[in-house]
Amino acid sequence: MPPDTGEIVNKIAALLRAEHFGNGPRAALRRMDPASNLGQPALQRLLADYVPDHWLNDRGMADWGLIVHALALGSPGNLGGKSFGASLAQAQYSESRLARLLQADRAQLNDTLPRACRFLVAKGEAINPAGIANFVLTASDSRADAARVNIARDFYRASRVSSNTPTED
Repeated sequence: MPPDTGEIVNKIAALLRAEHFGNGPRAALRRMDPASNLGQPALQRLLADYVPDHWLNDRGMADWGLIVHALALGSPGNLGGKSFGASLAQAQYSESRLARLLQADRAQLNDTLPRACRFLVAKGEAINPAGIANFVLTASDSRADAARVNIARDFYRASRVSSNTPTED
């Protein structure tokens, strides 16, 4: 993830949390199909204000559409907090769902990631903006395995802590 990406995604998340953003645009971003509705005005306004144009070529527009959609699902009250994997563990996300999420190719993420985000929100857990951005932006390149390993590692560490299961040394 480029160094500015974390700052940009946190600014977008802060705006989505803000009362002045408005329920109408927030709802439109939640309803948006990240695979086909990238012309959504609320999305384009966010991208124009925060994401550099050269990041929006080729896959970039679809990636940022998915990121904003996922963050909108958690806004206004469920953005921030612990890592994406730890949040999934706290919400008691099943290992089989986690496996499907982590094995999803970039096209499948348009379905599996929003489903995971909706699950987190339903369980009262936060969606980590930087974790979501890193997961999506690396899904199609050589860094995908590292991002997936980090999510899985955080998931299992948090699962172990929440179950108070001693580890073998």
